[in-house]
Amino acid sequence: MRNIGIDTGGTFTDLAVYDAAERRIDVAKVSSTPADPSQAVREILDGLGAAAGDGERIVHGTTVATNTLLERKGARVAIVTTAGFRDLLEIGRTRRASPGLFNTKFVKPPPLVPRSWRFEVDERIMADGSMLRPVDEAGLEAVCEAIAKTGVEVVVVCLINAYINTDHERQVVDQLRRRLENVLFVASSDVVSEYREYERLTTAVMNAYVMPRLQGYLVRLIGVADERLSQLFVMGSNGGILTAETAAAYPVRTFLSGPAGGVRGALLFCEAAGIGDFVTCDMGGTSTDVSLVRGMGPSSVQETMVGGLPLKLPQIDINTVGAGGGSVAWVDVDGGLCVGPHSAGADPGPACYGRGGEETTVTDAKLVLGRIAPDTLLGGGLPLDRARAVAAVDRLAAAASYPDSERLAEGVVQLAVARMAGAIREISIERGHDPRNLALVPMGGAGPMHGADIARELGMPEVLVPSNPGNLSAIGLLASDIRYDMARTFHADIANLDMAEMRTMLEALGDEGRANLRGDGFDDDAIGLEYFTDLRYRGQAFDLTVPVASGACGTDDIVAGFEAIYKQQYGHLRSGMPVQVTALRSTALGRVPRPEVTTVPTHSGSPEATLKMRRSVYFDGGWHQQCPVYDRRRLGAGFQLTGPAIVEEYGSTTVVPPDWSMAVDAHGNLRLSRER
Repeated sequence: MRNIGIDTGGTFTDLAVYDAAERRIDVAKVSSTPADPSQAVREILDGLGAAAGDGERIVHGTTVATNTLLERKGARVAIVTTAGFRDLLEIGRTRRASPGLFNTKFVKPPPLVPRSWRFEVDERIMADGSMLRPVDEAGLEAVCEAIAKTGVEVVVVCLINAYINTDHERQVVDQLRRRLENVLFVASSDVVSEYREYERLTTAVMNAYVMPRLQGYLVRLIGVADERLSQLFVMGSNGGILTAETAAAYPVRTFLSGPAGGVRGALLFCEAAGIGDFVTCDMGGTSTDVSLVRGMGPSSVQETMVGGLPLKLPQIDINTVGAGGGSVAWVDVDGGLCVGPHSAGADPGPACYGRGGEETTVTDAKLVLGRIAPDTLLGGGLPLDRARAVAAVDRLAAAASYPDSERLAEGVVQLAVARMAGAIREISIERGHDPRNLALVPMGGAGPMHGADIARELGMPEVLVPSNPGNLSAIGLLASDIRYDMARTFHADIANLDMAEMRTMLEALGDEGRANLRGDGFDDDAIGLEYFTDLRYRGQAFDLTVPVASGACGTDDIVAGFEAIYKQQYGHLRSGMPVQVTALRSTALGRVPRPEVTTVPTHSGSPEATLKMRRSVYFDGGWHQQCPVYDRRRLGAGFQLTGPAIVEEYGSTTVVPPDWSMAVDAHGNLRLSRER
């Protein structure tokens, strides 16, 4: 069986193919096709030829759902909610969100659903699940008639307290489905089965908003997979993969699809290298995604913000900043140099691509500085025009009234590094983790070029550049299990907690996940279950998720786990305050075969024998005329060098600055450390 990972980014679509028989991972890249991302996917699959027998598995990381939301190009959506809650989508939690917190001229973007498409039905389920008022059948009939006149594509039904009793939501959806043709329906309790009405509503609305576009996209890809007799899966934001059918029904679970694949890929190589605590830095053409991993466990959150709206679903904690290879450098009204968040993207791309782009990007700056060569990107498959890059940097220097174009180009790179370092500070220092105790794993086409500079900025001791870093997100797709996250609201004071009742509910959630995996064809010996509970001090509004041991575990163990996490994140404890349980969670994992990280031959010969060339490279305000350039394919285990040096490979380039050294480990990883 051949496993295929395909990750669609803003600039390139990446491929990774693992042949278990030959224990080999092959990679490739093609330019993304933003107008229809499936074209690039088909192109990259066509390049593979026919499927390698029955059972070929394709795992896809996609940005379709995310881009649809951020670009506000989604479906026409209507909402049906409990009478009196029509404006919940706009009122929210009555807090002004960033960046409008201190900006008196900030204008809140319009809601995804206009008020004229938000409808009420009289009914009421109480917080304990009991029924106060039944659904008003006559009123619901009038709502059906009103929605029929709007021409909406999707209807969201979100009734108060439906998370604990779904009867009314089911009743409303069933009647709407009977009356409305060619309309999709989303029941909020199917998307989020937990309390917090506003977050449940926004998550359901985002799911509906992107659903038609992602479903159409996946239908095309399923057709491509069927032609190859292949199975199609989609990467989820939680670090697990979904069947294509599940992704089509719950597209909101794929918002961090691509970045999650990068974290899984880093875990694969760091496990082999013996590194358990690290930060990933996935720098592509449009943005950079960073994530923290401690003890081989990615940091995760139960809620985040996407497009200014709260998304309440389990996902890997990934911080995204607008700094990529295609990020545009510009001069603000005060004459200051800025980088991003606007990107040149894949079309027209950086000026050096020769496709009509004229603005200076980070890629143009690196080409001017000699840190990448005109003929090495994608193994020479994407030639770069240095003259165009120089012209673009010169125009930027003129706009900034700065006399030294080369120094300005280095400033562009340094600003990009500062933005990425700031993103890492947010997920490490601001959450109680010292980056000086963490390794950095740069990836993406541009990540290894900046890894040492970012590590220096943060005092990180080591940089690990894995094999094929430019395709690591695609490789990570091959190393991901199928995953189902189940959750239920469960309120109780820890002092009065009935552990037997809690374990019964946790096991029921686990059984639900196990049943889903059995339906996907997994045997029990390939299924793993993990249990968690959400806890908080009484009176607080935010929870922390704490693992619950599958064996004997008492309330003291749970409280100790909660307080350890609380102190790590907030720097203090509120000992003596009552602790409350707010939710129970279970994760079911369907284990799939993973690529094997093999060892590489020991390096033989002198460094000069492996030298590819020498060229001038600009560092720290001056040119190094004879900087050595190496081909990574020629470097075996044990090879060492002292910077400055450049290591080139298909899809990426690693820069070793003057005050850094590099060694190749047994698995072919490049290990960079700063000279003392």
